[in-house]
Amino acid sequence: MALTAMSPRRMLAAGAGLTALGIAIAGTAPILGTEGSSRTLAQQVAGGVVLLAGWVVLALGIHRFGRGGD
Repeated sequence: MALTAMSPRRMLAAGAGLTALGIAIAGTAPILGTEGSSRTLAQQVAGGVVLLAGWVVLALGIHRFGRGGD
């Protein structure tokens, strides 16, 4: 995804979407001690990485939106 080609509003929407996706991925990880719990840590880490990527895109979108270009 080329962030320089995106408008600030699209960056805000993409950042919000990635943030929600990261929360959904981490939130649906199996509970330790239940079936499938061997993948809990990997799923939570993957969700956290997606969440942080969403925050970065949100921060860039907020920065560009605040600088006045749309």
